[in-house]
Amino acid sequence: MSSTRKLQLIGGLFSLPALIIVTFSTIIPVIWNIVLSFSKWDGITSMSFVGIENFIKVFSDKASMKAMGYSLVIAVIATATAMFLGILLSLLIYKVTKVEGALFRFVFYSPVMLPLSVVGLLFTLVLATDEGLLNNILGLIGLANLQNAWLAKKGMVLVVIGLVQGWRSSGTVMMLVFTGIIGLPVDLFESSKLDGATYRQEIRYIILPLVKPTIQLALSMCVMSAFKTYDIVFSMTGGGPGDISKTAPLKILEQAFMSNKYGVAAANSVIYAGIVITILAILRKGIGGEKYEY
Repeated sequence: MSSTRKLQLIGGLFSLPALIIVTFSTIIPVIWNIVLSFSKWDGITSMSFVGIENFIKVFSDKASMKAMGYSLVIAVIATATAMFLGILLSLLIYKVTKVEGALFRFVFYSPVMLPLSVVGLLFTLVLATDEGLLNNILGLIGLANLQNAWLAKKGMVLVVIGLVQGWRSSGTVMMLVFTGIIGLPVDLFESSKLDGATYRQEIRYIILPLVKPTIQLALSMCVMSAFKTYDIVFSMTGGGPGDISKTAPLKILEQAFMSNKYGVAAANSVIYAGIVITILAILRKGIGGEKYEY
């Protein structure tokens, strides 16, 4: 046996545990979910094949469509917030000293290390209508007219959840983009300074074009994270008041574990996953462009 073949065999053996974990934790559940989406099952009686009936029920259910719309609104706001803050912070941190930069990176990245449920509970205390920190501060500084029911008003609650989720994810974008920036050749910046370029011009003509692949990766990660609107919504509002913030993941869980409509819930999740994959594909193609070599 050749040395190359031995290395391939050893690599395959080392990859086997990970492959087994992925198979049982991801591949098999996905296949089972797709099969279940074409079936009628309440978890007790025998399963029966119903074709696309479950998908028709989902599309004809106004509550399910509203839930997907709410998830989309939160995802758009969260992604835009995370990308804007993350890129801005990375550009600012790049210009400070190493010690200050390390401190700022730790401070701005620390929210990412907190579970979404914890972040949601913290902001529930901050944004509570009566005893919330934000409304109390607004009252103390004479801006009582700006006090609001941040988590109880239709429309407002989706914006607030999106902003909170985006703030929490901005640290990931910051670290990715910052890593891309410090990986750029120093010669490019030295040449631009000799030509009299300002930092604003460096950002426009050097940094952003060259870190575009990194921004594309960060955007994809943000979109996937933003559509996981369960933890933070459940901890902040529970989908309420009423159902004004009930997102698709909450609706899917309700259909499965409260109504015992596992087939409908599976179909709902397949549709939701299809929407996310389609959006990711459109975004990746939309922000693709010229590839720069340096």
